[in-house]
Parts: sequence; C-alpha cells; structure tokens
Amino acid sequence: MKKILFTLLIVAFFALPALAEEAAPAETAASGRVLWGVLGAAFAIGLVGFAASLGQGRAVAAACDGLARNPGAAGPIRTTLLLGLAFIESIAIYALLIALLAIGK
Repeated sequence: MKKILFTLLIVAFFALPALAEEAAPAETAASGRVLWGVLGAAFAIGLVGFAASLGQGRAVAAACDGLARNPGAAGPIRTTLLLGLAFIESIAIYALLIALLAIGK
C-alpha cells in the first residue's frame, strides 16, 4: 500500500508542471474552460484532507492503545495527543491557505 501511495505521489508531483500554462484572459474563465489552478487546488486539498484524517485516526488509535495498556498515564498521553492533533490540523489549514493563494493568482 505504501509503495502504491508513494508512486502516485511521485507521478502527481512530476505531472503537475506538465499542466502549467500561461495565465488565461478574464473572459476565458467564463467561457467554460477548465481552470487548472482551481483543479490543482481541489486535488491538493483532497490529498491533504485524506492524509490528515488518516494521521489523526492513527494518532487517536495509538492513544487509545496507550491508555488501555497504562491507564495511569492518561494525562501525558492526552496532552501529547492533543498537541499532535493540533499539528496535523495546522498542516491541513496551511494547505488550504496555499490552495486559496493558488486560486487567487
């Protein structure tokens, strides 16, 4: 599974410059043509959302496993879990900001 995901990421990374083109006139956006910046931003947000949710799920599962093994360590495990979830969520927010900046150009 990891090899397939890694291969897809590499292909997507190297395929994106092939989709680059010069800025279209304002009238082209209304004519029904595909706007590649919007499509790329949507792809990026979807990929980051998938990765962030997968990471959050694994973090919560590991925290539950740690609490089941050692209930006395609930405080430090909870603190570390919340800090890790905040970092994962901040990555998703940064990706959203970058996608919005890519659409705005």
